[in-house]
Amino acid sequence: MSPSPSKTSENTSDSDSNQGSDLLVGPFKAEGGWKNQPRNSISRKQKKLFYMWLLENTRFPFPTENERVYLDIDHVSEKQFKYWFANIRCRQFTKHRDSEGNLYFAPNAKFYESCFRMGLVIPHAIPADVRRAIKQPRKCSMRRV
Repeated sequence: MSPSPSKTSENTSDSDSNQGSDLLVGPFKAEGGWKNQPRNSISRKQKKLFYMWLLENTRFPFPTENERVYLDIDHVSEKQFKYWFANIRCRQFTKHRDSEGNLYFAPNAKFYESCFRMGLVIPHAIPADVRRAIKQPRKCSMRRV
């Protein structure tokens, strides 16, 4: 006996709907919406140590393996460590070449703004063009009634 057409179409539609739910991979839940993934943010204490190191090594901000061990106080993963420094170099430093063609970096205004937010003292003079570009923190003015 051959199966009836109605049962075959029901089975097909059931299997299609099951396959569709299996295809939902990635950041979506089956019910809709986003998965809640915990953020592994770097602590303020850890960032402060990174910025202190960067202040001392602005011309070549690439920590060695020994410096990485010294800088790792909150057990940041190696991948997170490398990505953090790569992002900071990209966003807060500008690349330059000296007369011999050697690569060096110079911090921009965003770098100094971040240092000020961290409460760090800048041990060297900030170039005038960078100093003009630094946004001054806004003072909170509350009116008393």
